[in-house]
Amino acid sequence: MTDILPTPYFLSPLIAAAVTLGLIVLAVLWSRRDFSTVLFSGFLVCMMLWNMLVFGLRSSPDIDYALVWDKALSVVALTTFVLYYHFTLIYTNNKGQRRILLASYLLIGLIAALIPTDLVIEGVRVEDYGYAPIMGLASYVLFPAGPLLILGGTYNLLKYYRVCSSYVVRNRLIYMVIAAVFPLIGGLLDGFTNLPPMAIWGNLVFSVLCTIAILKYHLLDIRIFVRKSLVYLLISAVVAIPYVGILFLVSEVLGRGIQTWWIYCVTLLLLAIVLRPLYGWAQNMVDRVFYRDRYGYLRALGQFSREAQSIVNLKELGFKMTRLVRGALGSTSVCLLQPSENEDGLVVVSCTGLESLVSGVIVKANSPLVKWLQSQGNILYSEQLDSIPQLQSIPYREKKELERIGAKLYVPIKTREGKLSGILVLGQKPGQQIYSSEDRELLSSIASQMAMALENARLYDSEKTMRMELEKLDEQKTEFLHSVAHELKTPLTAVISSSDILSEDSPTSHKLRERLINNIRTSAESMDKRVTELLDLAQMQIGELRVEPTPLEMSRTITRIASQLEVLFEKRNQTLTLEIPDSLPEANVDILKLEQVLFNILSNANKFSPTGSDIILRIREVDRKIIVEVEDSAPVVTEEEKEKIFDPYYRGEDSDRRNRLPGIGLGLAIAKRLVELHGGEIWVESKPGKGNTFAFSLPVSAQRTNGIQ
Repeated sequence: MTDILPTPYFLSPLIAAAVTLGLIVLAVLWSRRDFSTVLFSGFLVCMMLWNMLVFGLRSSPDIDYALVWDKALSVVALTTFVLYYHFTLIYTNNKGQRRILLASYLLIGLIAALIPTDLVIEGVRVEDYGYAPIMGLASYVLFPAGPLLILGGTYNLLKYYRVCSSYVVRNRLIYMVIAAVFPLIGGLLDGFTNLPPMAIWGNLVFSVLCTIAILKYHLLDIRIFVRKSLVYLLISAVVAIPYVGILFLVSEVLGRGIQTWWIYCVTLLLLAIVLRPLYGWAQNMVDRVFYRDRYGYLRALGQFSREAQSIVNLKELGFKMTRLVRGALGSTSVCLLQPSENEDGLVVVSCTGLESLVSGVIVKANSPLVKWLQSQGNILYSEQLDSIPQLQSIPYREKKELERIGAKLYVPIKTREGKLSGILVLGQKPGQQIYSSEDRELLSSIASQMAMALENARLYDSEKTMRMELEKLDEQKTEFLHSVAHELKTPLTAVISSSDILSEDSPTSHKLRERLINNIRTSAESMDKRVTELLDLAQMQIGELRVEPTPLEMSRTITRIASQLEVLFEKRNQTLTLEIPDSLPEANVDILKLEQVLFNILSNANKFSPTGSDIILRIREVDRKIIVEVEDSAPVVTEEEKEKIFDPYYRGEDSDRRNRLPGIGLGLAIAKRLVELHGGEIWVESKPGKGNTFAFSLPVSAQRTNGIQ
């Protein structure tokens, strides 16, 4: 018998046994250590024994030997299906069906007891393809148990599929359900046809698919596979039907004898021309079926890609993009992170899906996450943060911030120069689904479009900001020129008027003469002050403003300078209180420049504080620095004004106050530069309802510092 059968007839069970042995090794080494693994490994062992028994059956020299192998095969086959059924119960956490499971194991014992008799298998007959069993009376009752157990296991998997929330597990279940179809088909072909045995191949596919489903983490999405297959099927149908129809029509009309090779070429050329739009049509048709809930968003994303280049508002761009991505992919949240203004880290600039907008830096600019995305440029899963060595050093605070925005997927947005301009952070998909390969391709395409759009918007925003700053600076300079003209015009008018009166021949009293001379002197001093400020500004801008410091005892020096300015406060009935310790360490200062700084700050306090108010000049030593503070009663300086108050030409936001009070907006700018030339700092603090405190620091002289040390 064995001499007349083809070699594949004997090799197929050996090949199946070898493959199954490999699956057993993989299942034992790589799967989780629990009872379901033990059952699945037992199922594979029985499947391998099944293949070996089939090989023994097919290589038997006569029907007597074949009968022995066939009877043993019956027990092993049923045991295989019982173990598979038991595995599905444990894998799906099904606590029921205990009676069915017990009956299945008892059935194995019953068949094992009946095998020596003719009730299960009476004998073996020879067919064209090899040996085939002759069923006994009991086999018609006992053998359907195998397919029923497979169907029962499939029912358990489908039942668990309906309640399972994990997309990964649901995809595994689909694989195992599809795998169960193959042994059923093989059994039906072997039982009801005279075709060569197919069960062995069905069992092999069954074993391979189940093992892959259990061991592999990222499985091919069945929906994607079916979707792409349907696209190609539609294209094939659309192309084949007109092609065959045209050829049939030509042969009928022109006759069969005509040479139609040129018609074939023309037809193929025409079909090639229309194939591309047909592919797009088929893709849209299938997308409507598979992505009914997000088809509109996918179209909107396509429209966004076309329109993004014309959007120049960064906030509008970010909001529109995050909203569309969330709608298309079904993410719980989508946030766009971009560098902060001082570029010390990435902040949330736009977000949809969160209850409240998250503020503050999410990740630092030197974070391992930022560096990895910058260097690799790949989409990153949150689970990979613990598995990639470079990312395991992410600070705990940053991990908490990322958890706060529900981060599950990180999509780097990089410019054409390769610089990381932002990160698109996506939350979890519904039902714990994972992001498929198509999702990642879509996100990569969006990131590329977004990078160009963000760069265009950033350049536009930068240019717009620069233009506004230039316009503001031009406006300030214009106002500055008006102020300078006014500041010089007023004392010049007084000088001219007083000079005219003095030049008249009519006699003037001694008191009037003295008052006119004082007017001329005061006006000249005012003009000298303004001209000095202008000269200092010019020296500042060309970098020629210098100081000549000498060691000075600060208590007496500050007290003397303040006494010279008391007349300013007496004119407005203001009180200047000095809080100066008797002794302070020496500081290296330029006495003339220090007088200029104090005069500018105290004159501002005098000018902006109301009549009859109190002003305090306080000096103290902190960390080997002399701190000079002027506490006024003026209107509170806002946070916005604090950023500009030391800029040249700046005179506040209140136009009415600018018109009422003298000044050209250079005093504080010059004071800031002079303090910095001494190695100090200047700042302003405000308390609502209590005025402002302008302060500056001067370092203690090195000689005194060394003496302390």
